[in-house]
Amino acid sequence: MKLHAGHAVIIVMVIFILIMTQFMVRAYYNQEALVADDYYAKELRYQEQIEKHHNSAGLAEPVHFAVHPGRLVLTFPGSVQHGPITGELFLMRPNDADGDLRVSVTVDPQGQYTLDTEPLMKGAYSVHLEWQAGGTDYLSETAIHIP
Repeated sequence: MKLHAGHAVIIVMVIFILIMTQFMVRAYYNQEALVADDYYAKELRYQEQIEKHHNSAGLAEPVHFAVHPGRLVLTFPGSVQHGPITGELFLMRPNDADGDLRVSVTVDPQGQYTLDTEPLMKGAYSVHLEWQAGGTDYLSETAIHIP
């Protein structure tokens, strides 16, 4: 049997359909997680975040993030340690939302907060610390690596 031009067109179309089907199956199983499920609501409150950043930039010294084996130590500026400091710490893994951690922060009398990092996955984290001191809201952000 001889192959004609019609046969070649059909073979090319079948190969094209198979390749496209493979791409669709791969795309279906490659689910990308959103950074935040409520990203639209967060976008509406973005001006508040800017003001918190501005408050943090106005401090004489920033919050110090120190990674030690098995723990993360946050040291708050001495200028705000005259009253209670509370807040929320959010550790976000850029490549795996299952490794994210959100904890409440209560600072000890020395102006420090210590987080046990043993249960956390090793690797890079983006750290967002929203905290309050003396009736003022602050936002401190940095990137860390848990060894």
